[in-house]
Amino acid sequence: MDITTRESERLAALASYDMLDTPRERDFDEIADLASRICGTPIAVVNLIAEGRQFFKAEVGLGVRETPLDSSFCAKAILEEDFLLVPDATKDHRFDCNPLVTGEPGLRFYAGALLKTEQGHAIGTVCVLDYKPHDLTDLQQDTLRVLARQVMRQLELRKVLRDHDEAQRQQAVLNAEIAHRMKNTLAMVQAIATQTLKSVTERDAVAAFSQRIAAMGMAHDQLLQQDWEAASLLSVVRPMLALHSDDGRIVASGPDIELGPKATVSISLMLHELATNATKHGSLSLPTGKVDLSWLIDERGDEPMLRVRWEESGGPLVSEPTRRSFGSRLIKMGLLGKGGVQKQWLPTGLIAEFEASLADVQRP
Repeated sequence: MDITTRESERLAALASYDMLDTPRERDFDEIADLASRICGTPIAVVNLIAEGRQFFKAEVGLGVRETPLDSSFCAKAILEEDFLLVPDATKDHRFDCNPLVTGEPGLRFYAGALLKTEQGHAIGTVCVLDYKPHDLTDLQQDTLRVLARQVMRQLELRKVLRDHDEAQRQQAVLNAEIAHRMKNTLAMVQAIATQTLKSVTERDAVAAFSQRIAAMGMAHDQLLQQDWEAASLLSVVRPMLALHSDDGRIVASGPDIELGPKATVSISLMLHELATNATKHGSLSLPTGKVDLSWLIDERGDEPMLRVRWEESGGPLVSEPTRRSFGSRLIKMGLLGKGGVQKQWLPTGLIAEFEASLADVQRP
């Protein structure tokens, strides 16, 4: 690989960290200060070597944030394997003609540990400088190397976090687009259904169909917020019941747990049917009626079970219906479409109890 190509790759590696021309930060300032104190030098720098210039992410004793690369000690340091030590620059042929040595400020000593990426690109240094000849003990040299590795870990961590934030932003945009298209699709289904069922005299059935589509759309909205992997039970319960009771007559209580996609849709449709039936025929058909919805995790058996209880009270006298509607069949399918349902039509109101293993409910 030629020099031009290597330099292009090195500059690309530096740019990937997005640190050039950024404000001072305490994390890096502390590293420069520690290097200065441990090595006993008036100058210490966390330095990034860009094209034609060096940028000081942190510095002690300089008072500037960047200088040209022409007279830079660090430009020579990045050509080394991992460390450059110059005890007296006036006696080193690489630096004895350097204007920073022959003129102001009269630098004499330099030591720098390289900032290296995992791919081996040298993007800068942690270095110390002095106006008089100097040397470092093995411990001081090792300390500079450790500080350089700490700087690289900071850079890598920030890069990962930045990439993660960008990935989340892109996922949010994708989710919004999916949600938009799904809503358009469901709206089209509703429109087609409305036209197709125009002549149907059972208007309640048409309305129920539209409401079920809306309930499914709400379930999908909750899944979209978690990248289609899960939704919390409370996030499913609250908006679903708010559609049917905005006066607090449905009281919900229980621990918030994570639901898998299948359970999210099944429970959304099941609660929609229960609330719809309660509004038409059950407790919510009278002003005095109410519903108590509760759930718990039962760990007494071989595996944890989710148990959900729907209890109506204060409504009209009820009895078991003689006809099984589609809504009744949806309720009978339970939390996962597999059953596990017990219903009692008491004089005080309907009590429905549902159960499913917690592992199945949370299955992705």
